[in-house]
Amino acid sequence: MKNNDQDMYPKVEAWKQSGMNMAQYAQSIGLNKAVFEYWVRKFRKGQKKEDAGFVEILPTMSKEKEQKPSGQMPMQQHQGEIVFSFANGMSIKVSF
Repeated sequence: MKNNDQDMYPKVEAWKQSGMNMAQYAQSIGLNKAVFEYWVRKFRKGQKKEDAGFVEILPTMSKEKEQKPSGQMPMQQHQGEIVFSFANGMSIKVSF
């Protein structure tokens, strides 16, 4: 029997929930441990690709602005800033 992504990925998810180690789970479903390890690596690699991308970040409204009736503009414009610092030393500053 040839395994494919459609068959194996649910088994990898089930293993993660099982509390068993890889060898125990592989044995319980009748698979060789090395084959199951291959599918776990392939699954994790696929997950990393799906997780990559952009995430929208929105500033929260202050309590002061929430309490003002709509149509009334605040007298003073507040400016904020978000700084993203990365492990390689690079930083990105976003002002709003």
